[in-house]
Amino acid sequence: MRLSSLHQPLRSAGHWLAGAAALCACNLLGQKISDALALPVPGSVVGMLILLIALMLYGGIPRGVGMVSGQLLRLLALLFLPAAVGIYFVRDLSARDWLGLLAATTVGTLLSLTLCALLLKKLLGTEGGERDD
Repeated sequence: MRLSSLHQPLRSAGHWLAGAAALCACNLLGQKISDALALPVPGSVVGMLILLIALMLYGGIPRGVGMVSGQLLRLLALLFLPAAVGIYFVRDLSARDWLGLLAATTVGTLLSLTLCALLLKKLLGTEGGERDD
């Protein structure tokens, strides 16, 4: 194998690692801020807001973040599996609790889908929405 043929896979791996590091850094920073300020919002949500602000300031999605995010989105159903299993074992909730849980899940899902669609529409509307690093 020639050295020049390894250049592209190594470059792609570098983009992927940089994207994964950026996502982990946003998550850790969100955890630290949430813990330091004793916010009622989970640190991962604060981390997503930090990532959103960083992407808006950057003006697009860096290649590495796009690569890692695409892979995570394909596995999203598996990431929800532990939460679904946890709900199955909570049997002693009253009917009112289940109604609140169902309403929160439905509203949260619809709000997330709406925000993702609006963000995708905005990012695709700006020159392809992806930059080379």
